[in-house]
Amino acid sequence: MKLSQSKSLIKLLAAAAFFVSTLTTYSDDSIQPQRVHPAIRFISPGEAELTWESDLPGSATVAYRTATESAEQTVKPDSAGGTFHQVVLANLQPNQVYQYRITINGDGPPWTSEVFEFDNAMNYTPPMLEKGVDETSSESNALMDSLHHLGGYAVVGESLSEPWATWLVQHTSMTIIAACDDHEQMTQRRHHWYQQGHYGIRFTAQLTAEIPSEIANVAFVKPDDLQRAKELLSPTGTLVCVGKPPATSTLNWKPINDQLFVAHPMSDVTLTRWDHQYGSVSNQSFSGETLDGVDDAGQLEIRWLGRPGADFGIDRNPRMPAPLAVGGRLFHQGMNRMIALDAFNGAVLWSLEMPGLRRVNIPRDCANWCADDAFVYAAAADRLWVIDAATGELKRTLTLPEPDDSNAKKDFDWGYVANTNDTILGTAVTRGSQYEEFWAKPAWYDGKDDQATSKVCGQSLVAYDKQYGNVRWKRDVDAVIHATITIANDRVIFVEITDPELRKLPSGKLTNQQIADKATVVCLDLKTGRELWTQKAPATSSSQVVAFGLADENQFLLESSSDAKFHFTSFDLASGERRWSQSAKWPEDHHGAHMQHAVLMNDKIFVQPQILDSKTGNIIKTNTLGKRRGCATPVGTGNTIIYRGGGGPLSFWSLERDGRSEFTRLRPSCWLSTIPAQGMLFSPEAGGGCSCGGWMECSIGFAPKKGSNHESK
Repeated sequence: MKLSQSKSLIKLLAAAAFFVSTLTTYSDDSIQPQRVHPAIRFISPGEAELTWESDLPGSATVAYRTATESAEQTVKPDSAGGTFHQVVLANLQPNQVYQYRITINGDGPPWTSEVFEFDNAMNYTPPMLEKGVDETSSESNALMDSLHHLGGYAVVGESLSEPWATWLVQHTSMTIIAACDDHEQMTQRRHHWYQQGHYGIRFTAQLTAEIPSEIANVAFVKPDDLQRAKELLSPTGTLVCVGKPPATSTLNWKPINDQLFVAHPMSDVTLTRWDHQYGSVSNQSFSGETLDGVDDAGQLEIRWLGRPGADFGIDRNPRMPAPLAVGGRLFHQGMNRMIALDAFNGAVLWSLEMPGLRRVNIPRDCANWCADDAFVYAAAADRLWVIDAATGELKRTLTLPEPDDSNAKKDFDWGYVANTNDTILGTAVTRGSQYEEFWAKPAWYDGKDDQATSKVCGQSLVAYDKQYGNVRWKRDVDAVIHATITIANDRVIFVEITDPELRKLPSGKLTNQQIADKATVVCLDLKTGRELWTQKAPATSSSQVVAFGLADENQFLLESSSDAKFHFTSFDLASGERRWSQSAKWPEDHHGAHMQHAVLMNDKIFVQPQILDSKTGNIIKTNTLGKRRGCATPVGTGNTIIYRGGGGPLSFWSLERDGRSEFTRLRPSCWLSTIPAQGMLFSPEAGGGCSCGGWMECSIGFAPKKGSNHESK
């Protein structure tokens, strides 16, 4: 037996023994095992905060250990009871997989959860310096409150590096860059911190002229250095002036004390968001981000590259949720985990490990998360976690309402999720309906049979007040196809299947035969849930590959795919009247060519190899948009379609020049992992596992080059 096989067997036996030790025998059949819903947030290199919510209240104990250890550590939360618990798991070893279980002592016998895992190799938190006595805590708090988030990069003028560099390391997780005017200053500063044992991850020194523009989350400078400091700030950065700002400054300064002032130079800049699976709640695969008119890969420059790499994720094929970019942050999902990066410098802000988060085959289901400036909303099991976007702290959960009488014996999980200015919309889906397989060729979900194309459907839509979490309205349905749910102009539009027999089924994963000829397009008022109109959906084929909903301010567009063609039907958003129908041929019937999610942009519909007029349905152009290569679905940036083309790398198709350019060796995922937003193009690593090889397995943020010709277009 090979050494690696022997180690794997030892790990498996240890895990089995750990699991057996958790079993609880109940003599009373009326006692139902409950569920816990855990999440791990890394807070230091050797510590992780475990947060969970249980179905029933009670005191709790957590046992944890590495996958190969026999001895376990135990810890109890400070709270004596309740259903929401937090505890810190300490003394964690680097690069180790940990197993943990939760025991709850309620009114009945003790109950022990299944064994969960987290990987401390995914812990990217930097080492922290111990805080000294802080005699200006109110000023420290005011300074921290002025920061957009506590991670990233801080630039400090060399003459201010003591004490401000130390203060930043003690109170934030930022990397501090001392901005030096000459080599002598830089060398002295580096030697000073090196002798203290601090130089490296947290402290560094660079020549001011060599610090990249728009990288800093905060800059501490004297009044004479404000102009250069402004150039170093990212769009969400904070400028701290040590000394009274000059009277000529046009910035809106807020005093911390008589010698410390803060300002946010770009607070009035509007950043384009990618806050839902296909850009926004209207599913256009275009968020309005134009990248300053860029239509060639060579007009972009790399602003940052780094984490996460391929080990963070899952195999590229199962078509996982798209990243999100909003509020100066980039959010990305991996294998039952998520990470937040600073959008403008790529710094890791926080990461979570969440059992049950994984969702695959998004084209036949829906994403399990969305975001706004303040929070990430992530569905796992039957809860929606509300997560602080700046810190990763789990704030609260939303739970699904009790099912109606006809579903009293069924359990439900959270399906679709979307958020608007004041509303969170979700669906309840029969537990076990979602796709789970992520390994081997059937899990590519590229086929045309029921195994790949069955649609995940919810049995109720629920609208919540975003601020308070109370249910505003609920609509029970026989089935609603998740991938068709769209929101536009305060209207919710979707395809509903009317067949009471569907409610009796043990799964909400429905085949085309179960939903064909029973589909209706329904439009509801988002505020009240009141039905505004319904229309019979067009007849569907029993071999339907996908069904998507897209919308703009005037229409709801139903896209489906079958019989070697894409089919589009337009419904007037106000009246529901059918406006037009059109079909367009597939380029191929494999590697995602037959299941593209169309781009709705600039009154046109882009689905390779055709461009359609979205107002009339007429085919404007065919045999265009370049040769596809691989499974990724396209997105738009105004005058460009981004897709996987040529020999397989990420490619740009210029609509003006009718030509292609590419990023060599950059491979997107097999659905949607490269997104334009926040003035940048983000490609967090999602191509790991690809057998065609040679790819860069790191995350990259691009931005338009300064002074390029595209800026004058």
